[in-house]
Amino acid sequence: MSSQHPPPGDGRGPAASDAALKAALHRVFDGQIPNYGSYNLVCAAEAGGMLDGPFTGTPMPRGVVLGYRRQPIELVIAPFDRRTLEAVGRPWTIDLTNLAYAAEPAPGAFDVGTSTGREFSFTVRSLCQLDSPERTATPRTVEQEDDADDFTAFMRELCAL
Repeated sequence: MSSQHPPPGDGRGPAASDAALKAALHRVFDGQIPNYGSYNLVCAAEAGGMLDGPFTGTPMPRGVVLGYRRQPIELVIAPFDRRTLEAVGRPWTIDLTNLAYAAEPAPGAFDVGTSTGREFSFTVRSLCQLDSPERTATPRTVEQEDDADDFTAFMRELCAL
């Protein structure tokens, strides 16, 4: 899901197409990042840490669009509301100037910390399910198998630094 002129569509309906969902997630990322075209994007519906402060109590219905690039090495974490597919909070950029650690505690699950004390956790899957299966019979799902594999390779390289 490279960030370059996605197709139109709002991705809000329960049976939203993969293209419409990707277009909505592009808007989350592209609307906040000036040079958005140089990033590859993946979606993570399972996200936590300090996006706008610590998550406390009941998990928020947040996900993140993760933008990443290898030259220069950079990871951008852009939170969004999984219900509305709208940006929530500000995006966070992690690069070699502020990376404190990156770890993979479980396959596809990553923890990243910054030198300022921010911590982020997310899980990237080949199918990013935006809705809880308990709440809808037809959950909105983003297909991203190749992108998830490439992102996992990128994160493993980041973890090895």
